[in-house]
Amino acid sequence: MKLSPVAKIVCLALLSSSTVVAQESPQSQSMEEDIEKIQVTGSRIKRTDMEAASPVSVITSDQILATGISNVENLLQEMSFSAGVAGNQTNAYWTSGGYGTAQVNLRGMGIKRTLVLLNGRRIVAGGTGANSSVDLNMIPTSIIKQIEVLKDGASAVYGADAVAGVVNIITKKDFDGAELDIKTGMADDGDGESQDVSLSLGGNFDKGNFFVNATYSNSEAVRQSDRIDCPVYGTEEGELVCFGSGTTEGGRALLPDGTAIQFNQDPDTATHGNDFGPYDSSKHGFDWLPYLNAVSPLERVSIANFANYQINDSMKVFYEAMYTKRKAQQIVTPRNGFGGITVDADFMYNPTGEQVEFQRRRNSELGAPYFFQETDTMRIVLGLDGEFDNGWYWEVAYNYGRNTGSDGWTFDIDPAKAQQTLDDSICTYDNSNGIPCGDWFGANELSQEVIDYVKYRREGTGGNEMRTWSASLAGDLFELPAGTFAFAAGLEKRWEEGWRNPDSTVLANGLEDEISGEFSVTEAYVEFSAPLLEDVSFAQKLDAEVAFRYSDYDTLDAESTYKLGLTWKINEEVMLRTVKSTAFRAPVITEQFGGTNGENLRTIDPCENATGAIAKNCLADNVPENFVQDGTTVLTNVGGNPEVGPEEADTLTAGLVWSPQFLDGFSMTVDYFDIDMKGAITSVNGSDMLKLCYEDPIGNSEFCGTFTRHPLTRQVTEINQRPVNAATENVSGVDLNMDYRFELQGLHAKTTLDITRLLTHESTPFAGQPTIDKVGYITEDQGSYTKWRSNFNFSVMADNWSGGVSVRYIGAADDVNGGDFDPLGKSVDAVLYTDVQGYYQLTEDLKISAGIDNIFDKKAPYLTSWNDANTDVMTYDLIGRRGFVRLNYKF
Repeated sequence: MKLSPVAKIVCLALLSSSTVVAQESPQSQSMEEDIEKIQVTGSRIKRTDMEAASPVSVITSDQILATGISNVENLLQEMSFSAGVAGNQTNAYWTSGGYGTAQVNLRGMGIKRTLVLLNGRRIVAGGTGANSSVDLNMIPTSIIKQIEVLKDGASAVYGADAVAGVVNIITKKDFDGAELDIKTGMADDGDGESQDVSLSLGGNFDKGNFFVNATYSNSEAVRQSDRIDCPVYGTEEGELVCFGSGTTEGGRALLPDGTAIQFNQDPDTATHGNDFGPYDSSKHGFDWLPYLNAVSPLERVSIANFANYQINDSMKVFYEAMYTKRKAQQIVTPRNGFGGITVDADFMYNPTGEQVEFQRRRNSELGAPYFFQETDTMRIVLGLDGEFDNGWYWEVAYNYGRNTGSDGWTFDIDPAKAQQTLDDSICTYDNSNGIPCGDWFGANELSQEVIDYVKYRREGTGGNEMRTWSASLAGDLFELPAGTFAFAAGLEKRWEEGWRNPDSTVLANGLEDEISGEFSVTEAYVEFSAPLLEDVSFAQKLDAEVAFRYSDYDTLDAESTYKLGLTWKINEEVMLRTVKSTAFRAPVITEQFGGTNGENLRTIDPCENATGAIAKNCLADNVPENFVQDGTTVLTNVGGNPEVGPEEADTLTAGLVWSPQFLDGFSMTVDYFDIDMKGAITSVNGSDMLKLCYEDPIGNSEFCGTFTRHPLTRQVTEINQRPVNAATENVSGVDLNMDYRFELQGLHAKTTLDITRLLTHESTPFAGQPTIDKVGYITEDQGSYTKWRSNFNFSVMADNWSGGVSVRYIGAADDVNGGDFDPLGKSVDAVLYTDVQGYYQLTEDLKISAGIDNIFDKKAPYLTSWNDANTDVMTYDLIGRRGFVRLNYKF
């Protein structure tokens, strides 16, 4: 393999390191017994060990630093237990309601069903208004001590949203000294540069300690046109054919008889803008690739401060403070601005002599705008904790979080004003009344007066706020023959608010509605840990865990959840564990209070290349036999439903932990998980609604009223979807983790293997409707649900250096919309991504690290249902080989 200059430079610095490993707790980490009681993710009870019924994976700060990854979401999204879609820098266009945000999606059940905590407490939702989940961009990796991922439902312990699991990000606190960390990286093609600078200060004083961190991160854009030549579609002959957007330069229109025409695209011709002819998608399509990012630029400044002060021997005051400013932007294609406007035959600039209906026009005369986001997120936690004389721990805390943001386009077109310029009963050809008539009939025909009249800066604002009071108590109640009966109990009161104020022009044109909603919840919980047996035949230790939570919402009926857990340690080598629990998710503000918002979402019309029953039903709906879908996106009206209620789930995990004495340093865990959800909040995506309608127009009649077709062209012009409590979902699978630590030629070696086998991922949109099975499929807008995912890591460590390699495996999958008409895109083979990283300790205080990701420059595969750049940008690596170098100095 011939390496690029970037790879060679990194290789010179590379002495590689341990990679990110999702280590299974408890058995996969050797640790000495600590007499101090600690609280582990998944339980509120303080204990002296980490043996719990629920499976927890741990990612440490050393492993994070070894990778060079700057963003938390990249760490989590590459783990085998993640699936589906979540926002990040490579799919910022596809995060509805929070562009530029980043999340994690455990088990592929959706970002709203994964609860994200910071030091065991909730974080305010992040984005640019009325958002549904935490923006992981607000948390710099430099302040993280470790990340604990609870792969189990935990509503009884943590409340709503912990359906698929919990991500608990634990920050550094007991930090003594000063540390400067500088990292730079770039892609193999010379783009995608990134810079990270972090300064940490901390120290202990007589009665406490403090930690302060300031971080700056910046990453540059990568254009899609620098990674692929053109957008393509596959043919039955196995060829990939380039195509352009149906929103064309110069403009398209319909004649009264339904003939589609294209106006002149060459302003240098003699006929100039008066030329027009039949529309031909292969000839007139617009190349949008130069106007879209493969990676969106991101700039972030974060400041964090954590401190505690011992008031007396039994009481301590503590606080946590964080502030993050994030700026992001994505270049977008020249705006369309209007469609469906009828222009009279005698309008001066109309060259057809007939009444026409303007359909689409790519207004490239105005240039390409940028879609921008800017957010400010702050979080403050203030509390007291202590210990009574009887050994019971108590805590009282207040948690406040606020996120505000703005987003929009550097410019857009006012469709109402554009329509006025095509009606000479309103506009004037000499602009005598300030409303100029516009020559939209051909490329570069618009006068500056028209451009100035219709063009405006589009900007909306919004935010999220959360306030929480909490009080907790934990300790030992009494002794049983098998050990101590322990408990934890607490009360919480939480208020959440979200709002979104669209741009005034957007609001006036009915393209987006205001959003404003709030709710409060009062909760009480209790948890017990009961030792049942100890040192008897076939039970060295048998413990039970029980938790119960009552949640009273002011907008919903009260909910109760429980957890029943069992750990059965048969001997020193084998432990069995299981948890049976219930979980629920309350509707987020946009689902309950959100108004209508129009979004151009990727949609596949099943009437194109239809066969069998679908073809027959499409013909019955007057869709012609040779129908070709015009473009890949459809205007989709999404919004809220005040009648929507919570969704409920039953969860089960059962597993085995094995640490054989004959193989010192080896441990293995196997866990089965099953999540069964009823009344799931769903809004079926446009592709599925169309497909269900034409598969059975009578049985699935409710879907046939959700979309509108043009009366002449039969193109889908609009889709409506609203959330309802209708779906049932079932997700199950098996997690396997193997961890082996051993000596190799005098070096410390470690190898880890994580595998997730997805067994079922079924959803039924409505009672009596067909069940949709996603296992083994890649979807057009919901990510990948391959049967197999795994992460393999191997590293060796000496006194002053470390080196290692990691391999990420994404299993083969079929395209959910694939067929014989596109043999190249109907399935995707398994993909392996290989990374190497390492460090060398130059001096006692100075360490250099380096790494190469995707060292073999594996290209993203083509699939029929690609959502961007001819691939699934939510699953596959579009950037290619890239490297980083990091310097860490302690002083």
